[in-house]
Amino acid sequence: MSLQVFLQAQIVGAEPFLATQSPECQDAAADLVGRCAWLTLLCEVLPRALLAELKLSRMLLGSSSAEQFLLVLAEEDIPRANEFLAREADAINRLSGGALRLVWASTENLGAWPLVRKRLDDALDSKNCAPLGQNGNLSELFQPFTPVPSASRGDYFESFARNLPVASKVGWTRERPGELVWDGGDDSWPLSEQSALDDDTILFPRRFAMSEAENNPASLAELGSRAEGAPKWGILRGDVDHFDPQLRQVNSIEEHIHLSVLFKEFFAGELAVLCTLPDFWRKVSILYRGGDDFAVIGAWDALVLLARELERLFERFIEQNVASFPGLAGRTISMALAIAPDPATSPTEVFQEAGVQLRNAKASELGAFQLFGRALEWKRLNDAEELKVALVRLVRDFGYSPNYIHDLAAVYRETSPGRVLRRGKTLRIDKPWRTYMRLSTVIPQERGKEVNNVRNAVIVNLIGKRTAGLKLRPSGRVGLEWARLAASRE
Repeated sequence: MSLQVFLQAQIVGAEPFLATQSPECQDAAADLVGRCAWLTLLCEVLPRALLAELKLSRMLLGSSSAEQFLLVLAEEDIPRANEFLAREADAINRLSGGALRLVWASTENLGAWPLVRKRLDDALDSKNCAPLGQNGNLSELFQPFTPVPSASRGDYFESFARNLPVASKVGWTRERPGELVWDGGDDSWPLSEQSALDDDTILFPRRFAMSEAENNPASLAELGSRAEGAPKWGILRGDVDHFDPQLRQVNSIEEHIHLSVLFKEFFAGELAVLCTLPDFWRKVSILYRGGDDFAVIGAWDALVLLARELERLFERFIEQNVASFPGLAGRTISMALAIAPDPATSPTEVFQEAGVQLRNAKASELGAFQLFGRALEWKRLNDAEELKVALVRLVRDFGYSPNYIHDLAAVYRETSPGRVLRRGKTLRIDKPWRTYMRLSTVIPQERGKEVNNVRNAVIVNLIGKRTAGLKLRPSGRVGLEWARLAASRE
């Protein structure tokens, strides 16, 4: 009787890969879409192709997401699996320009699952942290070599994105490992935008805001023009906080697979549904969906509302499905929105900036939204929206100048980069009465009860209701920037 073996593989280097643009591409947005789609499907196709090559049942596929997969194999199948993955790893590395590495490890199904999982993690960590140590002859690494040409033409990802909206299957070919093809190949698998009904179907949500002609996805300029106020587009990225520690806490392989599939289906299903709602269907397109993270692109105002709605759904999802799991890890989600400063800005730059801001949000406080350069608690986003609505109403309904919003931003005093405080003293904060006077000066009082009610609501949203100790709210600055863009036309 053969021994059962777990094989786990990971794609390393996704962040630099998605932040890179092919030199030969003509459409930077299509190149990014193609890279995201290829990376999302890669770890779905590879395990299925491996099982097809070994002529094994699809039921041996444990879990798969955008950057890793887990298989159950027999001990005698491991040598052939290693050969297959080595060939794919070399092709993936060349196709990605050296940005991506496929690493894998296997171990026998002996002992409790936490012990098996630890052996897999230790083996993968040794390959991730010491890649040169995997080569038996280290002296060969320092010999001159000739760079290996790319395994594919430079516009592969751009062309991969062209047929993305209409493809019904994704395939794999033996002659060109690493590359995926639409509706063809030696082996192919159907794509589904809902929960997969069998092991052959790949869960892959596709939602694109279409152009006015309804024949192609909308361009970045079109997405920006559909925003309220300033015609700008942006990229929203999100990631579950400490999802890996949550996976490590489960006590069985069944719980591991259940949790992995549960989170993957949440992001795939909820994003696909949200992007069809009236507020988003013409403004937002899905870029990337991982096992615990996602990325969408669209009009800046729709992305703010999409982030709030997705966080609300995630909170309900955790209450209903993960309440029985131990620990607090994996129960909050952080997001970040990066807005293109200029219409000509490359989408890869904005994607990279969104990643930087997401890391900043997770470093400051778990379960935060990095918006307009500031990390905000989710429960404070409604306060920022109330301020934004009131300010926009002052401008549009009561004739206030949009410059008032810029003047209000000056109330939030911040230390300049070149200013050094003496002996570690903190910057002196304005006295409460002085802050109130400055706000009252910036927003002059007008005749009429309704306009003054809105004006007073703006001041309350900025400094609160406590008259004994007025304090500027952090959400106020986010609301000001939100209103500035909403009231602007440039």
